[in-house]
Amino acid sequence: MTSRCRWRSWTRFGRRCRGLDGDGANMTPQQLSSFNEQGYLLLRGAIPKKQLNNARDDVLAELKRLNLWSSGKCLSAMNKALTPFQETVKISSAIRDQHLHNRLLPEQVVSMLPKLAGRELAFAHQQMLVSLPNQGAWSLTGLNWHTDVASSSSELVPGIQAFILIDQVKSHGGGTLALAGSHLFNRRNILRGQACDILRAGGDVTQLAPGVSIVEMSGEAGDVYLMDMRVLHTPSINATHNVRIMATVRFLRK
Repeated sequence: MTSRCRWRSWTRFGRRCRGLDGDGANMTPQQLSSFNEQGYLLLRGAIPKKQLNNARDDVLAELKRLNLWSSGKCLSAMNKALTPFQETVKISSAIRDQHLHNRLLPEQVVSMLPKLAGRELAFAHQQMLVSLPNQGAWSLTGLNWHTDVASSSSELVPGIQAFILIDQVKSHGGGTLALAGSHLFNRRNILRGQACDILRAGGDVTQLAPGVSIVEMSGEAGDVYLMDMRVLHTPSINATHNVRIMATVRFLRK
């Protein structure tokens, strides 16, 4: 059973917020309004693809070194006792780059963060997000919807999480899912736990509040999603034949 939800077309929304408009000081009012209303902002083509080639090749080389994946083929099976999400966590944790955020995120993107958050933010955490292909049938049920910050009634953005597409991520290709609009739940006295229960049971998320929808973080290499860290989100199954290669960087209030 799949959630009877309003499914956000990331392509249509992305066109509305396409690319960068200078630095944070020159961010468009439409971009700021979209972020405030939806809890995320898609910047299409924010990073030149050539800049990502080395990072992508490094990940593929590491997967080969770990005897997991090479030249479009699985080299060895992961522990069968692991769920697809446990497998993804294990692989992602094994591939590290201490200079990831400096290497990938352009200053134009970083300079937008204080404007979006309404406060100064500082780098806090980074991680590769890598999942192998063919993890099983794609589904919205049984996912681990969560936030990475404590729930708060404050209207201030506690932090912003950037999701970087290092390679193309197709629909149902393991891209992170986010519940757009869920950053506003506390203002409307709607418990996050209620939202998680509905989502895990495959219920109708549109009953929670107007404008709520599930966003799939798919797209082309160089696309960047900026997400209010109050937004509920979850990993998803990679049902395609391609390795999902993304990275995430968190910025928290100083």
